[in-house]
Amino acid sequence: MTNLTALLVSKPIKNIKFAVLSDTHYYYPQLGTTGEAFQAHLASDRKMLIESEAILISTLEALKRSDAQFVLVCGDLTKDGEYICHQRFANYMSELTSIGKKVYVINGNHDIYNPYAYSYSGSTQTRIQNTSPSDFKSIYRPYGYGQAIAVDPNSLSYVVEPVEGLRIIAMDSCIYDSNNTVPLTEGTLIADRLHWIKKQLKDAASKGKTVLGIMHHGIVPHFSLKPTYFSEYLLTNYEQAAKELSSLGMKVVFTGHFHAQNIAEKIISVNNNYLIDIETGSLVTYPVPYRMVEMTSDFKKLEITSAKILNANCNTGVLDFQTYASEFTAQKIKEQFVQQFAVILMQAQPDLTLAQALEFAASLAAQQINKITVSDLFVNAMLAHYQGDEKPDAPTRAIYQTLASSTDPNCQVLGEFLLSLGADSYLADNTVTIDLTTGKSVINLLNAI
Repeated sequence: MTNLTALLVSKPIKNIKFAVLSDTHYYYPQLGTTGEAFQAHLASDRKMLIESEAILISTLEALKRSDAQFVLVCGDLTKDGEYICHQRFANYMSELTSIGKKVYVINGNHDIYNPYAYSYSGSTQTRIQNTSPSDFKSIYRPYGYGQAIAVDPNSLSYVVEPVEGLRIIAMDSCIYDSNNTVPLTEGTLIADRLHWIKKQLKDAASKGKTVLGIMHHGIVPHFSLKPTYFSEYLLTNYEQAAKELSSLGMKVVFTGHFHAQNIAEKIISVNNNYLIDIETGSLVTYPVPYRMVEMTSDFKKLEITSAKILNANCNTGVLDFQTYASEFTAQKIKEQFVQQFAVILMQAQPDLTLAQALEFAASLAAQQINKITVSDLFVNAMLAHYQGDEKPDAPTRAIYQTLASSTDPNCQVLGEFLLSLGADSYLADNTVTIDLTTGKSVINLLNAI
């Protein structure tokens, strides 16, 4: 009997399996999906909002069939923080918890005190109830806050321990108290929040716990020019935060916000600590991805695979869902190229006026290089980044380099941006195994998609 007991006690603990979603941007269709006002909103938005509910339902069906023990959702749960959208999103999450899967959410920049919470009818948009921090904690009590072993009294951050020995710190990186007329895209870990998180890391270390983080904003740049042209998608204090959190044992943070499948690593040279930022793409942006993660029972290895939603019960015409999603996202990027690139030009050349930047961007958009328009070149680069594992072929890279070496400063800016976006520094973005003792990674070819 003694030997049998010893055998049972020494039986290996099973690996830990979980899923990661981000930027679900759920929109309740009954708030309005037709009419001039809603179409005006869609014209400035590249998300599949009308399809968001159908996509969420398909995602839940996939997760129900999976062996994930818990699900992490890295913010921007709703279109624009509509109270009713949060309520309905939470109700959908109950489909997972009702079958024994845990769900842990954190807020994104769209979710709290958002002044753009509207319903739409004809040519009219009407302000509706948005969501306060206390509302958020109440609505998502079954999905993190009610299971927390610690909750930050001054933010929406909290800590859970879904399995013995593994803690998840959900970190509130959003700025919402000043969301009076326009919701803020940027994020930060202000001193009080950072202090609270560091306290939780010290507590975890003292008890021998492994820690993973989830947060909406990036903490490591995913391409070299991201801090220059898309700084609002990173913490304003990302370098400080990465240094301080990694020094206290946080090695991996799951993020979202930029709608891309991308993994980036920061090596802290002072003590050779590292921090890996695993960004997950959006369910309302091509390629409509989510991640499946398996962590070994000794907490020393992460095996990451990625999946795409292949079908959703929505109107895609004659196209299959993935083709529809690709064409939808491509068209939106193309329509918004002039405005988007004008902003980039103004950051690169501060003396430019908005009118000048728009004129330069518009004139550049239709120009052709090797039979491809500049706007299509930009579209293809963004789609590749959204998919992850972006590796421009030799002819495409040659075009980027030609632009970057142009005597036209506007072409130079575009070429340098495209070269940066296409330079994927990490080994893989979608399917990879990470050794958490060293930060080293290998591509898992057996599970590659």
